[in-house]
Amino acid sequence: MTYQDENYRLIVAGKNGDNDALTKLIQSHSELVHSVIYSILGNRDIVQDIAQETFLRMISAIDHYEFKAPFRAWLIRIAVNLCRDHMRRKKVRRIITGFQRSDEQQQEREFIDKSQNPHKDLIVQERMEHLQSALLKLPSQLRIVFVLRDIQDLSYDEIAGTLNWRLGTVKSRLFRARKELAKILSPYREDFK
Repeated sequence: MTYQDENYRLIVAGKNGDNDALTKLIQSHSELVHSVIYSILGNRDIVQDIAQETFLRMISAIDHYEFKAPFRAWLIRIAVNLCRDHMRRKKVRRIITGFQRSDEQQQEREFIDKSQNPHKDLIVQERMEHLQSALLKLPSQLRIVFVLRDIQDLSYDEIAGTLNWRLGTVKSRLFRARKELAKILSPYREDFK
């Protein structure tokens, strides 16, 4: 059974009230959703909350899913929209309070296998921190399209459908995102070889 067939079966069962099917959908897409959210927001503290909200919205909207777009793209759209909402709320709070956010780039990445060579682990961790820091400097639309294409490996068509953008818009924003990232990461060029 293919990935699409299994998703189809689980979605239909979920639409018919099968909570186990919904749980399996959540489990099979949990890593993807967490990764997208972290890549967009760069804040480990909020990832779990937004992922939970993503899956709650998935469950409440599953009856409206019509199989027109791939399920993965539909689910990512929910997560991306919640990330956008979070960024808007955060911006409003910052304007109202006048306080600056604390520096989140100092948070550790926990995705690295500690059993590997410690020196190599440190290099990989530094690269990931540079990349995450650079991503956070991009405007949100450029960051989102870069994450979906170059980190999550969605096709241009999936991204266009997910974000409700034209294909040309996806390509031009991805080009701009890559160009901006290259400029931001240019001091670290040797680290990425």
